[in-house]
Amino acid sequence: MEIYQNIDALHLNLGCHIQEFEGGAGLPTHYSDRLAEEINLLLHGCGLFDLKACWLVALQGTDAGTFLQGMVTSDVLQLEVGKIQSSLICSNKGKIIHHLEIFRSHEDEWIVVCDPGEGRAVGTMFDKFHVREDLELRLLNSGEMLRIDLSGPVAEKIAEKMGRSRENAEWKFEGASVLTAKFELGKLPRLINLVSVSVLQNFIEQVLQNENVDLIGLDAFDEIRVLEGVPRAGVDYGTDNFPQEAGLGDHISFNKGCYIGQEPHARMYHRGHPNWISVWLKIPENSEIVSGQKLFNAGKEIGKITSLGSFSIDSYYRGIAMIRYEAAKENSLLGLTANEPPLIIHEPLPSTIV
Repeated sequence: MEIYQNIDALHLNLGCHIQEFEGGAGLPTHYSDRLAEEINLLLHGCGLFDLKACWLVALQGTDAGTFLQGMVTSDVLQLEVGKIQSSLICSNKGKIIHHLEIFRSHEDEWIVVCDPGEGRAVGTMFDKFHVREDLELRLLNSGEMLRIDLSGPVAEKIAEKMGRSRENAEWKFEGASVLTAKFELGKLPRLINLVSVSVLQNFIEQVLQNENVDLIGLDAFDEIRVLEGVPRAGVDYGTDNFPQEAGLGDHISFNKGCYIGQEPHARMYHRGHPNWISVWLKIPENSEIVSGQKLFNAGKEIGKITSLGSFSIDSYYRGIAMIRYEAAKENSLLGLTANEPPLIIHEPLPSTIV
């Protein structure tokens, strides 16, 4: 679409690398020599993250909620209008297939926000399982709405200046609809905005006219999510993992009843434990370390680093690792080799299933 090219031009003017996904939508990954500036914006101002590459699949109708309830791990029927939650689609063996965010936009409508590159597969899966339910499936990206995130301490102030009301999820910008939900990234304030395509370019340009606001890319987003202990699909966990292994306690309901993958999740929750688990790391800043590096405990290899931050706070880098469950239960330090003194502290992720 032309709107994709117009928005991508804003990134390219700043020397941005753009990764293209299905339908031609680009995701800004990193800019030339701007990472420190982007992190500063997220921590002290507002970063605008262009996520038009996320497909938006709307389910609307009398049976939309009950259909979705049987497909995903979270309790969508308890989700209030105007709120958003993390969720998963799992296989009948319980392993993760897709990571999602679900936005309840109206009483009888839920919008499934897919990760970049996942939208077609998610939509196809919904279409396959939808037989007689009274609901309509609609792809909002094909001319209706696209996603833009505002993150940082002044994000809400800027949105209100644009016309947003905190009382209502839906508001108007230049006469067109915007749906906004507050959805913090760890402790970092974040607003997820689904903006009408007809005003999207003007929306972005007007946001960027504010002080202490600018575009950010995926690399800066990753820095903050690692700092906050938030694992990312395809990086910290994948389709070989159970939700319990990835520490996704805020993605799954153990009380709502049946959904695809529910039985193995319940068995593990009530009677067992995963073999692996994601943990949050504190790494001394003088360590020579890279993402993907192996970790050791008591002379044995017990896992690897999956994400690593590039700046230190209080003399420590933050990271995320997937390690053996038995090692995660212990309070002992982790090492980078079997023989070197262990110096890395590990602790549960904030969203670990307990």
